Amino acid sequence: MNKTKKKIIEEWIATNGACDFNLKEREIVLYDGGLFSIEAKPIKLHKIVGYKNLPNGCRQVIFSKKKLVKSTEYEATLWFEELDETINYLRRMRDMLQRIGYKTGGKIK
Repeated sequence: MNKTKKKIIEEWIATNGACDFNLKEREIVLYDGGLFSIEAKPIKLHKIVGYKNLPNGCRQVIFSKKKLVKSTEYEATLWFEELDETINYLRRMRDMLQRIGYKTGGKIK
């Protein structure tokens, strides 16, 4: 990453906050509490006990009826009152990424 891109990203984060960028992996890292709240909830899932080959070449997963395993489910909460600001935030992020040459699914201006 060249110095110009790095400076643009650092200025954008200083102004907008709530995230970080991993440009090598092309990832946007959003933190809990920035745009939404992320909560972990413990859940129990049926244990996978095996697989069954089907006539069409696919495999069916067989779950235990009694054995449960502990797992964690994550839930993100976005508030109605913050929806417009979150959309504007993501648009500003898109514009900044396009300005430094990254494709975001839209046309680069």
